[in-house]
Amino acid sequence: MVTADPGDFSPTWTWRTASGAQVQVWSPPSAPRALVQFQHGFGEYGERYVHRYHGLIPHLVGLGLEVWSMDLLGHGHSPGRRGVTDVCVSVREHGDVRARMLERGLPVLLFGHSLGGLISAGSMLRASEGVRGVMLTAPALVPRAPGAVRVGADLVSRVVPHVPVPVRREPSADPALRRVALRAAEREPLLYVGKLPMRTGATTLETASRLWRRVERWHVPSLVVHGTADNSTDPRMSVRLVERIPAGDKTMHLVEGGRHELLYSTGGERIVELLGSWALEHID
Repeated sequence: MVTADPGDFSPTWTWRTASGAQVQVWSPPSAPRALVQFQHGFGEYGERYVHRYHGLIPHLVGLGLEVWSMDLLGHGHSPGRRGVTDVCVSVREHGDVRARMLERGLPVLLFGHSLGGLISAGSMLRASEGVRGVMLTAPALVPRAPGAVRVGADLVSRVVPHVPVPVRREPSADPALRRVALRAAEREPLLYVGKLPMRTGATTLETASRLWRRVERWHVPSLVVHGTADNSTDPRMSVRLVERIPAGDKTMHLVEGGRHELLYSTGGERIVELLGSWALEHID
């Protein structure tokens, strides 16, 4: 497994988008072969994938890839009330970041996990030019909600954006999982382990709806990885996505018994290697 030493793996440089979201860039020691636009999931932040998740970012950099990662508003090093993100705005800013990446004249690949997977997919469908491939792990795909539901959720979320989304039972409701999350938050102050805020949930519905409306435009090579025992996002929706996209080069990789944090669990190193090898195959 090729990797870079994560011991002292600070970003090469950082900058901020128009909204103030922080973008971190990790560069290989020599000229990069390609660029990876990396997008973390809900509650996370990009730098978490340096020392955790089997060192995915150092692994990609060790392969000669330059990694660009945006911390969503309300997450990580970016400003805003913790956990509150307008996903529609994030999709647009994701595209703005990629426009800057494309100026380098190098191949660009997208990677997104969970909510970051939805954002990456939505961003690519808005502007696929220059994108050589898309890698998604456990993307937060939901069925297309009726228009009245989306409008109602949007109105409520504008009034009380931080109020938790009302659900019957969240995956984190399991006491054991909740204790693990709280211990992780104690070690990582930048990690958000609260409930999904209304604004984040409402704009997730809208973004997913736009994705399903545009799915027939999806011709970019794609790899989707999902655990069959994921109780945070639905693997059946990933299967549905891969079945519907017209891309000739598409792979659905189901991990039997795998849960939501595939890169964090036992066997995660194999997923990291899969992502790295797939990336290299799609930059030449």
